[in-house]
Amino acid sequence: MKRTVRQFVVACSTLAVLGTTVSTEWALAAAKPNGSGGSVSRSISLSGVVLDSSGIPQIGIVVDLLRADSSLAARVYTDNRGVYSIASVIPGQYAVKAAGSNFIPTLKQNLRIHANTIVNLTLNSIYDLMQWVPQTRRAGSQNQDDWAWTLRSAQSRPLLRWQDDGTPILVSDGGAETRRGSSSKRRLRAVATAGNKSFGSGPELVSVAMQEDTSARRRVAMSADVDPERGGLIDAMLGFRQEMTNSGLGSSSVQSLGAVAADPDAGAGGRAGLQTVSLRTWESIQILDGFEAEAGSNQVLTRVGDGSQVFAALPFAGVTMHHGQSSLEYRVATARTADSGASESMPGAWLPILSGRAGELVLEHGLHQELGWSTSAGPTEMQLIIYGDSVENPMLEGSGRLTPKDPAAQWMLVDRASGLIRAAGPNYSTAGVLASVESRLPGHSRVKLSYASGDALVMQATGRPEDIATILHGVHTRHAQMYSLTLSGTSEMTGTRWRASYRWQPESTVTQVAPFAVDASEPYLNVYVRQPIWANRQGGGTVEAQIDLRNLLAEGYQPFVSSDGSHLYFAQAQRCVTGGLAFNF
Repeated sequence: MKRTVRQFVVACSTLAVLGTTVSTEWALAAAKPNGSGGSVSRSISLSGVVLDSSGIPQIGIVVDLLRADSSLAARVYTDNRGVYSIASVIPGQYAVKAAGSNFIPTLKQNLRIHANTIVNLTLNSIYDLMQWVPQTRRAGSQNQDDWAWTLRSAQSRPLLRWQDDGTPILVSDGGAETRRGSSSKRRLRAVATAGNKSFGSGPELVSVAMQEDTSARRRVAMSADVDPERGGLIDAMLGFRQEMTNSGLGSSSVQSLGAVAADPDAGAGGRAGLQTVSLRTWESIQILDGFEAEAGSNQVLTRVGDGSQVFAALPFAGVTMHHGQSSLEYRVATARTADSGASESMPGAWLPILSGRAGELVLEHGLHQELGWSTSAGPTEMQLIIYGDSVENPMLEGSGRLTPKDPAAQWMLVDRASGLIRAAGPNYSTAGVLASVESRLPGHSRVKLSYASGDALVMQATGRPEDIATILHGVHTRHAQMYSLTLSGTSEMTGTRWRASYRWQPESTVTQVAPFAVDASEPYLNVYVRQPIWANRQGGGTVEAQIDLRNLLAEGYQPFVSSDGSHLYFAQAQRCVTGGLAFNF
């Protein structure tokens, strides 16, 4: 009797699927323009399987295809294998929703369907949700590079929202799903770029990066940058993240990350061969969705040749409390990294800031404290931070062609391959505020306005020759203000990702106002574009062209002439133009 009833239910579900599919195909076909003077739109199909959290296919689940305005485009039901299929889908942007009894509806958004597509869905019950703790997204830019992974962030977890009728729904971003107990997932990326030289790198650079999720609670990431034209030059990074606990009360994780860099052409005090090792370890704790804490330390060892070396332990910590759409955060740090705007998947984002003082290698460090408040209202996010900094050995970067006998080469950290120099400025303390407003715009775009006040180091250019000691002795602090505008977005038609920003502060300043600011735009005019030029329809890989323009108008340079006739140009940001190809696997 039970088998007969089960067969009857399956038969009814199958008839419902056939009937709904036929009616959906007829409705979509009838909506297409045809006849003389009309054109028939290219149609494609959407299919997939609906499973529960244990991986069991679900029969008779309602699957809705929703247009960008949330109107219903098609409705089908899963068969006895949990499979659904929607034919004759007009290319465009959609969302897919699955709902069934005893399950919380699941919604997958921002699906750009331009070819036959497979979208699998997972339904969760209230009990399943109790095994996960929703991770509150940290304030900051929402348009980071896809490969700018963050080892410190938790694994993707279901996001629970409430619909207008008061019923809950699970929302995902349309990416690949990772279920507990799933197999290892690996991503590879190779980038070949060419352009202006930067400190510690040549005009040609090959970067290889890998990320692997060996389980739902473990992640490994590594990357390496090499210059084919310069033997012995390498930057490399290896990171590991392990989630320790994940219960109904909270979660904790431990992260370790090591970065190494070797530059045979950089040196100080007549010695060549700069080597740096950085080991960063920290632990993150989250209790429910209202409290987060993070604490760790960065161990740094660096030296030039067999001479000057620096060893330091640089602790940091942060506490965040959430209440509704608002959060309150306290953060303390003792150092920042060499390229605070770099992707966290690249070695430069984890290396310390080094410079030279009187021929000796020194490390930029100090004490940074901030108290921040952030909130969101609809598409708009706002943030206000009050900070205080005490900075020792602040790095000043300039350019100029120097020889080993130049007095300037004996005073500063010099990269002879690129012609860039770094010197330590006077120690200083400052306090100020940082405020930002970011909002979503139509067409997958965002705009961000920022303001900051505080002290920065100033260098006043002179036309008469001076020795390097006198030039550096003239560096002093001045209260300044910073304003920035950032626009970013993605083109739905071409897949182009772009970001343009302009950050202004007085040109005489050679260090940033609020240097510890997170997600701050680069100084002056910058443009970044990524354009897909090939994509494997099976999702196996893509090829993208990218171009990165920094300080495009070459603003903020302060020219000096040293006593031996060498020309030096100090600036807050060096002009840099790079471009290349990225291969994703």
